[in-house]
Amino acid sequence: MKFLVAGGTGAVGRHVCQEVVRTLGPQALVVGDYKLPRAREFARSIAESVEVAAVDVRDPDSVSRATEGVDAVIVAVRQFEALVQTVCTERGIHSVDIVPDTPLARSVLASELPGSGGRQLSGVVAAGLIPGLSGLMVRQVIEEGLDSRDIHVSLLQRKNGTAGAAGIADMLGLFSRPVEYQERIVGGFTVRRTATFPPPFGQRSLRLVAFPEAADLRAYFKNEHIHYWTAFDEEPFNMTIGMLNRIGVLRRFREPGGGATLAALLARGKKLPANTEESVALIAERGETVVRLSMPSDYAGTAMAAVAMTRILVANGAPDYGVVLPFQLFTLQQVMQQIGEAAALETE
Repeated sequence: MKFLVAGGTGAVGRHVCQEVVRTLGPQALVVGDYKLPRAREFARSIAESVEVAAVDVRDPDSVSRATEGVDAVIVAVRQFEALVQTVCTERGIHSVDIVPDTPLARSVLASELPGSGGRQLSGVVAAGLIPGLSGLMVRQVIEEGLDSRDIHVSLLQRKNGTAGAAGIADMLGLFSRPVEYQERIVGGFTVRRTATFPPPFGQRSLRLVAFPEAADLRAYFKNEHIHYWTAFDEEPFNMTIGMLNRIGVLRRFREPGGGATLAALLARGKKLPANTEESVALIAERGETVVRLSMPSDYAGTAMAAVAMTRILVANGAPDYGVVLPFQLFTLQQVMQQIGEAAALETE
């Protein structure tokens, strides 16, 4: 297998590249970046056998040239049009997009390729830790659960994680969005509940958040009672975020480019030592049915999920599934089998 990682030198893209090397070896990786010298420098830091390609996801010719000779493309950079998906479908290769807000899925689910005789665009979108593995966990508790109680998905994040400016802006924007809960609209990051996470975290207080994946799951499984919760591992930090939300500061992150300066400053301020603990935990619960997942970090979890899904797709042959979200195509066990011992999964 040979995988091109578009946006391979970005904050998440680097983790994706490292995961390709961990699972398949350096000969399987092509680092894609619109700045070729930057791609070469990063590739050399991994291994001499790592290839590079100039990839500009705004230029179809650039994407077409870069995808020659690869089996799949993992997209680790935001697109405004489905250029990578279009080129990959035309070539008969797979694309897996990690971008979490899924505007691509909304816009192209029913699209057909020009001159294709009705053939649909193909590609997996929102393939990360959350959304991504979180949806597979919901699918599992729905299939295993014996009652109709509410389903709760809970993510415990690290305050000192290595999220980049784009990731920080995305998350803070989500916190500010109103969310439906128990037949009423409430403010994001205001309603609380507790959940018990794997060690070293234990029981933690979480806040209700409007993760877009919740709406996708509700529609697909015809269940209006799927709720997403999150918090950081330091409660004073959660209280600060709650205060900023109440006074309206976080709303700036919901606008295009809004809060970009603040997000960049937050990201730049994270001068972390090399041994910083970044492990995160994710839980899906339905009554007595609980699935717990621990990952080395948020970005590492996203990389593991994306590479595992890509390996499954390539092993299954040419793409013919349309544009889909991960829970429509995979099971949690399928993906975790590919990830292996790098992550910890518990069920009860």
